[in-house]
Formats: sequence, C-alpha cells, structure tokens
Amino acid sequence: MPVTPRGRAPPEWTRPPEVNDEVAPAAAYHQAPIPTSRGFQPRDPSLAPVIPLMSRFLDWSTEVIPGVLHLISKKYTDMYEHFLTHRQYFREPQMKPNEPDEPGSADYNERLWRRSRNEKIITETQPLKGKAGSSRWDNSLALLTNTSQPLKMCFHQFEDHLAVADDRDTIAIWDWQRHKRLNRFSNGNPPGSRINEIRYINEDDQALLMTGSSDGVLKVFRNYESPKGVEIVTAFRALPELIPSNRNAGLVFDWQQGQGKALVAGDVKVIRVWNAATEVCTNDIPARSGSCITSLTSDQVAGNIFVAGFGDGAVRVFDQRLKPTTSMVKVWREHKQWITNVHMQRGGLRELVSGSRNGEIRLWDLRMDDPISTIYATKDTLRTLSVHEHAPVFMVGTNRHEVKTFNMDGTYLSTFEPYSSFLHHNRSSPIASTAFHPHRTILACAALHDNHINLVSC
Repeated sequence: MPVTPRGRAPPEWTRPPEVNDEVAPAAAYHQAPIPTSRGFQPRDPSLAPVIPLMSRFLDWSTEVIPGVLHLISKKYTDMYEHFLTHRQYFREPQMKPNEPDEPGSADYNERLWRRSRNEKIITETQPLKGKAGSSRWDNSLALLTNTSQPLKMCFHQFEDHLAVADDRDTIAIWDWQRHKRLNRFSNGNPPGSRINEIRYINEDDQALLMTGSSDGVLKVFRNYESPKGVEIVTAFRALPELIPSNRNAGLVFDWQQGQGKALVAGDVKVIRVWNAATEVCTNDIPARSGSCITSLTSDQVAGNIFVAGFGDGAVRVFDQRLKPTTSMVKVWREHKQWITNVHMQRGGLRELVSGSRNGEIRLWDLRMDDPISTIYATKDTLRTLSVHEHAPVFMVGTNRHEVKTFNMDGTYLSTFEPYSSFLHHNRSSPIASTAFHPHRTILACAALHDNHINLVSC
C-alpha cells in the first residue's frame, strides 16, 4: 500500500484508460468539409490584391447622407446612390421591436412552438424516469453506422439529434429517430489533436453546437444539422498554453446555460471561466494541484459551484463567488486513480457522481467530507461513466466490451454488449463512448475499433 495518496503508486494509476489506444494518422484529418463563417468569400491566393482595397463595411455600419455625395468621386457616388435607392435601408424607421420579440412574427411563433414542444416532451417523459431505476437497459432500438470511430457523443434535449465526434476532427449529426445521418463536417483542428468535448448549448431555443479540441480551441457552430447551412459562429483559444496532443486529458469544459459561461480546463494548472457572448476570460481559478484536470461539472441552477476531477484521483469543489485564491472549498481524496468522469445531475435528486479507472463509483454530498456510498461497478478498467440527467441511473463502459447499468442505490440493473462487426467481435474491444438522452430513457454506446453506434432503451 502506498504511504501517501500518490507515493509508490503504479504509474498507470494516473494515466488515462485510453493511453494505449491507436492514434489516428495525420492523413486521415480534414476529410470532411470545414464550415466557414457567415459572409465568407473565398479569395484566390494566386492573385495579387488590388490597391486600394474595396470594403463594404460602410454599407451596413454607417448611414450615408445624400447631401455629402458630391464630395465623393463619381464612382463611389453611383455605388452609394444604388445602395440608398434600391436597398431602402436607411429610409425605413429603425425604432421598432426586434423581430423575435414582436408577437405575430415568424420568429416569435417559432419560438412559441418550440417552447410548447419542449414542455410536452418533459411532461411525456416524466413517468418514464420512475421506472428507469428498476428496469433492464437491454432493449436494442437502432444501430447507426458511422463512417469513423465514435469517441464523443451527445444527445440534444428536445430535437432528435445525436452529435458524434470521432478520434480526429470529424463531427457527424444523426437523426436517431429516423436512423439517418443529417450532416458531417470537420471541426478544423490540426493533425495530432482530437475533439475532447462536444455539447449542445441554447437547447431551449435555436441550439448551437460547441466543441473543444486538444489544441485548446473552443468553437461554436450554427445550423449544424444542415450540410449547406452549417457555419461557424465563433472560435477562440480558451487555453493558449495547451500543447496539441492525442494523449492525456487535453481540453475539458462544462457549459453553464444560465450564465452563458464555459468552464475550461485540462492539461494546465488553472481553470478558466469564459463568457461565451463576449469571448472574454472573466476568471482564472488555480487548480491547486500538480495533476491535470480530467473532467468538469457544475451546478446548472445557480451556476456558482463546480466540481473538477483530477488525474491523481482527487475531486475538488470550487465556488466562483469567492476570490480565485480561496475558491477551492473542499477536496476529496478517496479515489486513488485517474478520474474517468465526474457529473452533477441537472434534475432529479441532483446527485454528484464520480468514477475512477479502477471501477470505483462514489456518490457525494457537497456538505459532507466522506462519500455517501461507494459502488464497485467493475473489476476491469473503467473507460466511460455517464449519468442520466433526471433519472436515478448511471452506466459504465469497461475494457471488456461491456456496458453496465446501475441505479443510484448501487443496484445492478443490466449488462449490454455493443454490436461489433464480424472481424472485430471479441471481448478485447473496450467501450469507447457512452451517453444518455437527457429526458428519454435512451442510451448510446460504441466500442473501439468499430464504427457502429448502438441505441438502447429500458
């Protein structure tokens, strides 16, 4: 037994479970289209730019007064007269309510319909969450064939969308209800890096897709389900000092919808709080550890408390209302190995669950110094841990090609082995990714060395 929490511990205890997985070759990157921003116009780099450069910035940012047009050359006068007479923009009254806020407008009606649809889904799925903690999760719903290795998956709360990121730079959007792929595009991260996290944001209205890659960049995409309409909204380097890598934790983030902020950490010694609207880092919180941060989760109600899991097995609780130097309010060291995931439920009983690579699952109360309960989910290496947002259920994926489901009391519910192709059907294929639908009793899982995604219900 080690004398201290990290003394004389085997080195693999503080390494990620996927450290020995195969790395994608550099030639496999950027095979899918890369979305561009709105208004982007490609330029031929072989042609020299013409001086002076013509800009249309004035067309939409400045009101042109016809009385001063005689001061401008004839060429520009004709252009602005065309702008004024044909577009009629500045002759229209500008003091009017925004289109989405005006009752009767198309945007207002669409938003009203989405709100009604969301409430209906929540009402319909509420009775299902009661039986989720006592039923077997082995009813196969569908089998989706992805074109690359699924590594990160995320369900939309209300749309029938499943976002799948592979081990390189490609993102696929699936309609899991119709078993149809809607779109496939490239995240644009450089060779040697991969997509570490993928999340839907603004799900109640017009959802956006946020991705975080191991080169330290956060990106947000609009119209992600449309092959022709997908475009990048913003991209910024959240962790400038992060070195692109396929190993270790890379970049991890958690989205706080109520505050519009992203908590970003990873292979760095600090946790950064980014305001997504202004792209400004509002807070730098010291991690207070020499180990990397492997996962982040936060309270979605008030958004002040967040929890971080570390590579040495520690779980730390932070409060954003305090000064950065004193924001760490609690640390638990019961885990001795790499934290695979830590998750706080949005609804239900708002359980806080953490899991380490040796198969230990612990449930916590923020007010207590010891775990509420400890569940030994598997004797094999724990590859993934997913927690249902509203039902008292969690699942683990092991390196023995098994997806095990438990309720929060520690009661074992079922074991499911994902489908694998004939050539790779063996128990040595570890589970690569798992995900729960936030409201419905549906889970998705995928195994390593296989491109299939299994959808299972209870």
